Amino acid sequence: MTGFSDEFNADRIAAIADELFELPDTKMAQPRKQGGWSRKEILGHLIDSASVNHQRIIEAQITGSIVFDGYAHEDWVRLQGYRDMDWDELVTMWCAFNMQICSIIERITPQVVSKPHSEHSYDRTAFRELAADEPSTLGYLIEDYFAHMRYHLDQVYS
Repeated sequence: MTGFSDEFNADRIAAIADELFELPDTKMAQPRKQGGWSRKEILGHLIDSASVNHQRIIEAQITGSIVFDGYAHEDWVRLQGYRDMDWDELVTMWCAFNMQICSIIERITPQVVSKPHSEHSYDRTAFRELAADEPSTLGYLIEDYFAHMRYHLDQVYS
C-alpha cells in the first residue's frame, strides 16, 4: 500500500459515484458558464484524465521514466461529445476507470513511488506544475492526479 488511498480508494470512488448518480441529468448538460464546459464535459474530462494517467502510471513502472507528453484535453472533450452522453453512463465509466487506478496504485511499491527522478515533464503536463529543474517522483504524479480530480469534482457539484 502506497498511502495514496487515504482520500481516494475504491470505497471512496464508489461513494462519489453514488453521489454523482443522484445529480439530475438535465442540469449536467448545461454549460456552467457562457462558453464553458457542462458538468458532463467536466466528468468526461476526468475520464480522459483517468485514461491518460492510467497509462502514465503503468508506463512509469515499466520504463522507469516520468517524462510524458501532454494531450489536447479540450479537443478530447469536444471530439467525444460528452455533453450529449447519458449521465449514468459517464458516471459508470468514471467510476470504473478510477477503481482500476486505485487498484494499480495499491500495488506500487513505496520504493517505486518515492524514487527521485531528475528528469520529468511536470512543468508542462501536471495540474500543479513543478519546475523542470526540481527533482520529482511518480508519487507526485499520483498526488497531482487526485488534486486535479478533486478540483473538477468540486466544479461538478457546484
